[in-house]
Amino acid sequence: MKKKLVVVVDMVNGFVNIGALHDKYINHIVPGIRKMIEENLELKNDVIDFRDCHSLTDEEFKAYPVHCLDGTIESELVPELKPLAHYMIDIPKNTTNGFNTEKFRKFYEEHYDEYDEVIVVGCCTDICVTDFTTSLIDFQKENGINTRVTVPMNLVETFDGPGHNRKTMNEIGFEKMRKAGANIVREYGEEFGFWNLQESENNPENKCEKVKQKQYVLRKEG
Repeated sequence: MKKKLVVVVDMVNGFVNIGALHDKYINHIVPGIRKMIEENLELKNDVIDFRDCHSLTDEEFKAYPVHCLDGTIESELVPELKPLAHYMIDIPKNTTNGFNTEKFRKFYEEHYDEYDEVIVVGCCTDICVTDFTTSLIDFQKENGINTRVTVPMNLVETFDGPGHNRKTMNEIGFEKMRKAGANIVREYGEEFGFWNLQESENNPENKCEKVKQKQYVLRKEG
């Protein structure tokens, strides 16, 4: 019987609690992610946690403020997840895309056939989550791997800031992952189906409804 692989992206203090790129709003997904981790560990599924972990010479700092330096509290898992660290496969990364780390590539190339689904959670939706998810799907397509890749919308989040509207950037991330082939669901455990981000004349509110062919529509405001 095949297992699930849960991938937790960048649930570190530097994006959630402190530092130049943190947004405390992201804390709202922490309880759900902890529950996801605990339930899957109990089922003997594998859990990977990516942690942003930088040195001052990293190329990423040409585009982003200094954050999550190796050896600082910013690069550590948030307090709620830290007690579970011993049970997860920890992978530090120094770019936005954890898929490109040698440790993950080696692990997945050796173990991909053990899984029937990869579940991706964490932050930030439109950057590290999207980069990892689309790269994983591209790799699977190139190698004839059909493992389902699922992203629960209630277990990913992004930051809000000047020129980076949280709602808009979440939608952009979901749409990019959907187009790549990810299974985007409102909550894990629902009937599986894609999310289509499109305008609706019938309902201007930000609501989610099932439509034909087991798909969903995310209603936009305005």
